[in-house]
Amino acid sequence: MATNVTLNEAATYLGVSKATLRNWDNDGKLTAIRNPVNGYRLYDMNELMALKKSMGGTVVKDSDNIPEMDSKTVKRVINKLHCLIRDGDANSNIVTRFDEISKLLFVKLYVSSKSYDPFEMRMEEDAQAYFARIQSEYLSAVEDAQIEVPAQFRKINLDAATLYKCGTELGKVDLSSADYDIKGLAYEDTIKGTFDKSDNQQFFTPHQIVDFMVHMVEPYINGTVCDPACGTAGFLTRVAKTNPEVFLQGMEVDERLAWVSRMNLLLHGHSAFNVAYLQNGGSLGENSNKYFNSVNAILTNPPFGSDYTDEDILNRFELGRDRSSRRRGILFVEQSWNLLAEGGVVAIIIDQGVLNAGSNSDVRKYILDHFRILAIIELPETAFMPYASVSSSILILQKVLTPVEQNGVFFAKSSNVGRKSNGDDDYIYSSSGEASLNSDLPLIIENWRKYKNGDTTFDDLCYVANVSENLEDDKSLRLDYAFHHPFRNESRETLERAAYPLLTLAEICDERNESYIPASDSNATTILFTGLANIESLSGKAQQVVTPAVSIKSAVKRYEPNDIVFSKMRPSLRKTATMRYEEGGYVSSECMVLTVRKNEDGSYIIDPDLLSTILRSDFVYGQIMGYVTGIGRPRIGGKDLRKIKIPLPPQHVQKEALGSIKASQSAVSQLREKARMLEEEAERMEQGSINEIAKLMSGEK
Repeated sequence: MATNVTLNEAATYLGVSKATLRNWDNDGKLTAIRNPVNGYRLYDMNELMALKKSMGGTVVKDSDNIPEMDSKTVKRVINKLHCLIRDGDANSNIVTRFDEISKLLFVKLYVSSKSYDPFEMRMEEDAQAYFARIQSEYLSAVEDAQIEVPAQFRKINLDAATLYKCGTELGKVDLSSADYDIKGLAYEDTIKGTFDKSDNQQFFTPHQIVDFMVHMVEPYINGTVCDPACGTAGFLTRVAKTNPEVFLQGMEVDERLAWVSRMNLLLHGHSAFNVAYLQNGGSLGENSNKYFNSVNAILTNPPFGSDYTDEDILNRFELGRDRSSRRRGILFVEQSWNLLAEGGVVAIIIDQGVLNAGSNSDVRKYILDHFRILAIIELPETAFMPYASVSSSILILQKVLTPVEQNGVFFAKSSNVGRKSNGDDDYIYSSSGEASLNSDLPLIIENWRKYKNGDTTFDDLCYVANVSENLEDDKSLRLDYAFHHPFRNESRETLERAAYPLLTLAEICDERNESYIPASDSNATTILFTGLANIESLSGKAQQVVTPAVSIKSAVKRYEPNDIVFSKMRPSLRKTATMRYEEGGYVSSECMVLTVRKNEDGSYIIDPDLLSTILRSDFVYGQIMGYVTGIGRPRIGGKDLRKIKIPLPPQHVQKEALGSIKASQSAVSQLREKARMLEEEAERMEQGSINEIAKLMSGEK
């Protein structure tokens, strides 16, 4: 007796895609039997066995028949669906198109996981019948999945012709071979163009950062894992893949996103979850009280970029009480403590101002009193581009009931997260052509795991600090990466050991503060200008550029020959230089202009080149890094710069130091010239070999 199997079973047996089998059916290579009841394809098992045997026991997949389900392919499909719905309904908008695409994707992904592709056209089925069947498929899938779907999302709101076109497009792709992260990307990519920012400040975390945070807190993931601002459940779906045994609790203030989160978690194969739609303040409102003290781990990227002004809700929080407004992210820090059980851990993304701004010292005190700080990881400003450019950090905190000594805190700073400014993955290639993400996050994870095992031999981007000790005599309570960096302790120890007198920068230099607005000077045509871009980091080199006066509409500062310019903007770049030009010029107002004082005999107290070199050193940066503040454009104030202490040795020691500087600069120049010549030689050799091969191929050799 013949045994008939479904399309999905036949594809699995032969090791090909379902799209390949459909093409073979159309070409007559392997004819399917049609189910008389529903018209679905069935295959005779004997024929399948014979086909596999005739091909040596294996069947090679025909990859040309179906596109590979990478992220770009998913994006193309989503964009195509958007266009089809827009063309079919001129009154649609991106939000309503998002709704309909979500429903179609749910049908595709949920039903296809059973045994057949719902978007495959059946025998003698017209567009109207197709429309009615897909509507029924959607309702059946919702009921079978037993997930909560709001009334407004229980029907596909497309006309028959548009639904047929969308279904035809979805029928061309097979998502069954893609992992669940690719399937979730279909939702994420749609949402990126829909809800990047709205009244509730939804923001969707790049997958590179989601993965990183889940890996960092992996040892603490157990019991109930929560995201109190879950969006599309990006964190929770990643946790589901890492640990399928946990219960996932999502909370969302937006009903649409709560619905999408439920579908996304279901499609990721996780059944133990709940996504609560919380009105009146979301997880910050009183509807979240029933979840207090019940969560074992929280991973979240709360909407920290806006102020919360609801007086009733503000007064529910210690950090919001008696205030007219407070940043949402700050309230989420306190709410995380409320939700966590004792010993529970939260990984939360927060803006840098929470860690270093003077106005947020009460938040830092709350953190120090209510949590054990496990780790602080500073992210680059580009981490969330193109949707936002913000300086932020990840805090990993453990709930305690009484204050603890904050010793052994792991700090790290990321410069690259594997993400381009346009949102695409950022790859780098080895000399052999092997691709890898341009990210230092894996190295931070490696160092974190070493630290957890008692090993503190880290890469330079990580360190461990005794925070309580560092803050013992400091009322700022700063918790940022720069403030607790070992450079500060090393600088302090160097100052304590100094064998020569220590003078402040204010005692060594006068400040030249002559402001000028070139564009407002009708007599000026050009000026000699040195912008921040014209000052090299670390090297001490700067350029004078002839610049049209009318092009500089903001104030600049005058410098004269032998003056030192020090960039107050992003001082970590060490943009400091002595202006060794015959003529003076003008520099960006973001710089301080310093003139070294002279002795009675007319000699400098300290040579400008020597002082400029010291001002670029770790020794000086360690003194000032604790005073650098700012979220998007970190800077240091002139008052704090003037406090820098400089050792002032005798003249013969200064001359020795100057000689060492010149010798080092000469050696560096020689090495760079040698490197340039080697690079040119390599290019000539490469081009020569190409030409030789061309001659060989043409028969000249």
